[in-house]
Amino acid sequence: MVIEPTVIHSSKLRVASLHIVWLSFGLIWPLLYIFAIHTADHIGLFFKAIFALLTLASGALALSEGRKAWRVFNAAGDWKATVSSSRLIWDVAVPSKNLPMDLALADVAKALRLEISRTSKDSDGEYTEVEERFELHFVDGSVLTFDRETAGINPHRVFQALKERGIAYELWSQDHTKGSVDTSKTFQRSY
Repeated sequence: MVIEPTVIHSSKLRVASLHIVWLSFGLIWPLLYIFAIHTADHIGLFFKAIFALLTLASGALALSEGRKAWRVFNAAGDWKATVSSSRLIWDVAVPSKNLPMDLALADVAKALRLEISRTSKDSDGEYTEVEERFELHFVDGSVLTFDRETAGINPHRVFQALKERGIAYELWSQDHTKGSVDTSKTFQRSY
């Protein structure tokens, strides 16, 4: 039985969506300062200076995220992963550390999704934050690591396609929360 190649696409809008959200968020303080705070006579100079600093920081965030979104929209090429019976070809329009890639499936030992729990703190107290990382393990012992943002495509979908071609796909977890004694990787399940 011949399995047809699986092709997974992602649009530029989808890849840039997080940058667009942060760009919008970064524009709030500058707009608030220009239209409400700067023109208000009842706000003292000290508070206007604090708001001006927040405006500068927020404007820097907006510029940074705007540049990233602009880079995505102006990039030539596509975000596309093709999994055939013998190869994984993962094209990205904006190259990153481990992407794009073109490799033989015979070289891949397994695909792994790692969920890392960490303790974070905010004004409400401590909470657990989970970071997701994706890894490709090769038969020679090397590992390629990437996250969802740099991949442009949900790596889980690509790894599911690899699983359909006989490559093991596993979920592991790692506990780095406050007071954790064992921080080693723990196997959870196979997909």
